[in-house]
Amino acid sequence: MIGSISPEQVMLVLFGLVIIFLLFVVKLMHTRISQLLREMDSLDGKVNVTSSEIEMLTRNVEEFKKIKF
Repeated sequence: MIGSISPEQVMLVLFGLVIIFLLFVVKLMHTRISQLLREMDSLDGKVNVTSSEIEMLTRNVEEFKKIKF
């Protein structure tokens, strides 16, 4: 009975392929999450610069209000 394939062997091969596919999906998700984290780090610097610029602008507006023409 070397030539016959049992249902258990078919299921074993099928589950093995599913596990390999899922590992590939996990690797893709890990790569994408890493890319998004790098983007967040670069955006964080831009947001900090922008917020400090807004604070400086607010101070300048307050000083301008204090000046009476």
